[in-house]
Amino acid sequence: MTTPTQQKLRDRTITAKQWAEMVKPGDWINRGGPGSDTFPTMEALSARFGDGPGDLKNIEIWNQAIMCGNNLIAEPDMEAKYHVIHESFLLAPLRGLVAKGYKGLDWKHWGWAIGVDAEYARAYRKNKADRTMDWGVQACAVPEGGYVNASYGVNNWMVVAKSCKKFVCEIREDYAWCEAGRGMVLPIDEVDYFVEVDVDDPKYQWPFISEKDIKPNEVNKAIAQHCLGIMRDGDCIQVGIGALPTAVVLALAESNLRNLGVHSEMIGEYAFTLTERGVVDNSRKTLDPGRCGWAYIMPVDTPRYYEWVHRNPYFAGYDIGYTNNIQTLSQQENMVTINNFAAMDLRGQDCAANVGGKIISSTGGQFQFALGASLAKGGRAILAASSRDATGRSRFFPKLPEGSIICLPDQLVTWVCTEYGIVNLMGCTDAEKAKKIISIAHPDDREMLEKGAHEMGLKINHWMFENAPDRRFPTAEDMKDHQYAYAQVCTSPAAIAKLFD
Repeated sequence: MTTPTQQKLRDRTITAKQWAEMVKPGDWINRGGPGSDTFPTMEALSARFGDGPGDLKNIEIWNQAIMCGNNLIAEPDMEAKYHVIHESFLLAPLRGLVAKGYKGLDWKHWGWAIGVDAEYARAYRKNKADRTMDWGVQACAVPEGGYVNASYGVNNWMVVAKSCKKFVCEIREDYAWCEAGRGMVLPIDEVDYFVEVDVDDPKYQWPFISEKDIKPNEVNKAIAQHCLGIMRDGDCIQVGIGALPTAVVLALAESNLRNLGVHSEMIGEYAFTLTERGVVDNSRKTLDPGRCGWAYIMPVDTPRYYEWVHRNPYFAGYDIGYTNNIQTLSQQENMVTINNFAAMDLRGQDCAANVGGKIISSTGGQFQFALGASLAKGGRAILAASSRDATGRSRFFPKLPEGSIICLPDQLVTWVCTEYGIVNLMGCTDAEKAKKIISIAHPDDREMLEKGAHEMGLKINHWMFENAPDRRFPTAEDMKDHQYAYAQVCTSPAAIAKLFD
């Protein structure tokens, strides 16, 4: 017996090639954000690139931190004669294509919640035919009960669905049916077409990364220990993926900290590991107690992720307008955020996305998480990195290299951590900031930084540091109950895109 849901799926299921044949020259295609990565539709799209009478040209593709499938578009058109990719957060696979000579990248400096809201304001129209995006193309779990589940890409899934003329979903059997949260499910009637993905085909699979086997180096281990030095039982944490976040997770797993919570834009193996070790249970969270709150997942070990997340109410998937909202974060007491920085000057100006004009990634959620955590009662926002980058150059400069883009203004930077220590710049003068930053720079770079400080007129060797060496600065313990007075808000962030718009 065929159910109504099954019949609707059959009626709307087409091949990737059939979809690509409907695309017109000059169309705009929104692929959404991480976890929504699409494969066969992009392959079929690029197969139509060309100058012939039935070919496609002037195709504009909009990504917001897409990891997979860009190669299917770029490799057939490395000169970008027929398409351009507008990417908001440059991840390693696309960086690799650019390094190989790909000319189709149009990058923009962009931050999650506020950036998504701005894009939605630009693209949405009440009249569907007037919407900016011709196509929205997203991945989803196998639909059930008349609904489509955004699965790992809930972060801006609804925004894409509500800002396009036609909405297409790639159905993946290896995607979990994730629990909401908010913004996770959409009626099947809201989807124009479905394309089934052969998840057994290697070219349509997520790359496998054994996160559990990542071995942090000694530098990252030292940074992790400094971060743990200002953490307490009951903290709510946000970490990402990579060697440094992994080092923090492994340090937490071996620590005596308990009753931690998770509220993050990205969730993954770290939440599984820390739950298994009894470190995370979400029991003391202010918001969403008992649940890990998250906005996207990069399922680099699909069986492991499916096992943990499929229909598991312990994990609550939310749109990015909730997880990365400064108001949400300011209400999450004892929020601890750990984000990377790429460069910093002696006044504390933070660069994470672009140093000296060289694109690295983007701001992502750093601004909102850093500011939100700083506003939360007992919150701590940590910017962490090795004192030198992979080339051996100092990450600290008297003045930032020309062309650098600021992700977090100096007045909003608080905790800064390297392998040489952790310092708090909150409320410091220029001289105090410079003195603290130099103290955690690589020892061989400190003379250069001190010279630069003197040239800038910063009083780092003034008698005031002898008069009060500790500068009467509070410890993390002293500040555990601190909250900015104006941040005691009681409002709830509204959804950017509403289900029934």
